[in-house]
Amino acid sequence: MNRNSTDFLIPMFPFTHYSDFNILIVNQTTPDNIIISNYITVKIINVFEKGLSKSRNLALDNVDSKLCVIVDDDVEFKEDFEKNILNTFNAEPDAALISFRVETKLGKLYKKYPEHRKIDLKATDRLNIMSIEMVLNKPVIDKYNIRFNEMFGLGAKFEMGEEAIFIDRLYKNKLKIVMEPKVIVTHENDTTHTKIDLSNKYYVQGALFTALYAGNYLLWVFLKILFELKQHKIKINQVHKAIRAAIDGRKDFLNIK
Repeated sequence: MNRNSTDFLIPMFPFTHYSDFNILIVNQTTPDNIIISNYITVKIINVFEKGLSKSRNLALDNVDSKLCVIVDDDVEFKEDFEKNILNTFNAEPDAALISFRVETKLGKLYKKYPEHRKIDLKATDRLNIMSIEMVLNKPVIDKYNIRFNEMFGLGAKFEMGEEAIFIDRLYKNKLKIVMEPKVIVTHENDTTHTKIDLSNKYYVQGALFTALYAGNYLLWVFLKILFELKQHKIKINQVHKAIRAAIDGRKDFLNIK
């Protein structure tokens, strides 16, 4: 957002110059703060609106590569990321999406990942894939006209959950989703998801689980609460507040929908 040069790409590719790769930047900005590209491999779209899912959809609509790596502007690519992506898609050419591992800046895995390549994903697997882990097979998702739900994601009514809804559409269309134990990027330890307060988080969860599971949404809210109690992320005296927020999120989602 609000960039006026491509300099932010330099630390993202510490092993080479970023112009060695085909890059599409969607810069959500103002008319006096735009980017102009100096490289034929780097395409810029300056837009004057907000919304993370809108940005990703615009990128997907304007890219012509077969494989698309979704990138935030604060990641750092590993030197062998391209080789790992190509090797995995060569082994799984019909995959619609392959998710890879992310490391922290300290060299530790960002979260718990499967030890081996995983194809039969559980619902909990599909719920926990982050956008910076995703590589998309664009001809496959284009065939099924799958894009991000613009009601979800930063800048939208519901600030999280866009990845889960996107992956759920792949799953419901019986498309292959793969988890691969190779690291492609490093990222800071904290994210927007960890910074959001409890009420807002469960407000979004209520909307998200309604979008995914309709009438069973409350069961998934309870499962989320139980998991976070076990992880000491919430306290028992916060459970009622979380449930109320989830119910409000569900109501607002249904009203907007």
